[in-house]
Formats: sequence, C-alpha cells, structure tokens
Amino acid sequence: MGRKSISHIRKPEILRHTYKVVEEEGFKGMTIGKIAKRMGVNSGLLIHYFKSKEGLIMEMVDFLYETSMNNYLKELEALTSSKERMETLLGILFDASGTWPQRDAVFWSCYAMGFRDENIRGRIRDMMLKFIEFGIEEIAGWEETGLASVENKKRASAKIFALSEGFGIVKNSLDDPELIKEVADFFKTTTLKILNCKSALNQEQP
Repeated sequence: MGRKSISHIRKPEILRHTYKVVEEEGFKGMTIGKIAKRMGVNSGLLIHYFKSKEGLIMEMVDFLYETSMNNYLKELEALTSSKERMETLLGILFDASGTWPQRDAVFWSCYAMGFRDENIRGRIRDMMLKFIEFGIEEIAGWEETGLASVENKKRASAKIFALSEGFGIVKNSLDDPELIKEVADFFKTTTLKILNCKSALNQEQP
C-alpha cells in the first residue's frame, strides 16, 4: 500500500496520532519519524506542518486545551440553569470518582516539558490564561442569577483554576480513594467560598 500524499494530511490528524505516540512512549520517546510511521507517511510531510519536535509539542498544548474545553462544553451545553452549570463544572474539576472526562498523562507530560523549554512554557501559560478566561465567563453567568458574588472575577477564576490543577496532581499521585474524595470535597467547599455562594454552602452543609 502506497504512502499517503500531503493533500490527505491535516494538523488535527497528525496531532491525534502524536497523542497516541506520546501516550505509549512519552515525549522523550516521541519522534516525528515514529508519528510518520504510525500514519504511513514520509517524515518530510509532517515537517511541512511542524518544523521541529518542539513545534509539534507546542501545537500539542493547543490540541490538549481544545480537547479539554470541548469536553467541558459538551457536558455544559445542554444545561440552562446556572446552578446546574456550576454543580456540573465543579463536578468535572474535582471529580474523585472518574465519572467525568479527565486530563491524563499526556496532558501532565506537556506541563513537565514546559520546565525544560521556555517556548513551550509560554504556550502552556497561554493555555492557562484561556482556562481562566473561561472561568471568568462562567462566574459572570453565575453572578447574573445571584448564585455568586465576586469582587474580582479574574482573581477568583485564577484561584479556582489553581485548586483544580492541584487536585489533578493529588488525584494522580495518591492511591487512597477516601483521601482523594476528602480533598475533592475540601476544594469544592473552598471554591464555593471563593465565589461567595452562601446559599449553596448552606445546602451542602445542612
């Protein structure tokens, strides 16, 4: 079977195959040659889109952001109630049960690469800011219905983002479901305090 021509290749397809290679071998073992072999194409065709391995990793950061955001939006799109959106989003961010879509080893490996490469770190920083902007928009919607009361939405969103990232590390580091659940509940309660959701807190703690 002949190799594919470049006209059939698009960035999303390359990134999906890159994801699989990284999932199996990590970024250390990932090469453009291995991705090309997996796709059945010549390495030179991939270099047409990504000039280097670093460039490919930077594109992976964007791909992971879009994947995470699409997962969030898929769960939220059918919800019309601000309270439902808040409960669902907090359920995703602090999920101790594995019910909701979660960031995996590939996502956290991208973070690790940022410590070694300033350009990748900059791309990760941009991703973080996008997540914070998403949080600001959600908080604004909660405020409109009186569910939250926040003086500085950017600061509140950044704090909640930090809690969710910290929980992700805890969840992937501990092998104690009971403790992970306790941490998740603590972070949820802390988030509600940040949002000044007094009525929600009263419902959580009758």
